[in-house]
Amino acid sequence: MLPLRCLFAFHGAAGSLLEIKRLDQPAGSPPDQVYYWLWQAAASHGWQRLDFVAMQTEPAQYRRFAQGELWFDAHHARLQLAGGEHTLPAGEPDGWPASVSAWLLAQA
Repeated sequence: MLPLRCLFAFHGAAGSLLEIKRLDQPAGSPPDQVYYWLWQAAASHGWQRLDFVAMQTEPAQYRRFAQGELWFDAHHARLQLAGGEHTLPAGEPDGWPASVSAWLLAQA
């Protein structure tokens, strides 16, 4: 299993959203090789990488992706994608490290 750290996690009936950091990348690696925003819809069994475009931290946390937008705080997230809008409470899905590791290894 890859060494990973979860920076932000949201999980609910609609699916799971994670920001993870790969701890196995060399110092100075490009950010897109270290940090990943991943979405897994509840009806799906695979992760989808959200392509980061921009971020804002004030007055609230905001991320813009090629696929949509995310607003979040310590308690919940609101993710807007082409398929709809999802509100997710903060929390990690069970078994995410193994699932994400397998997905990352399959991408290589």
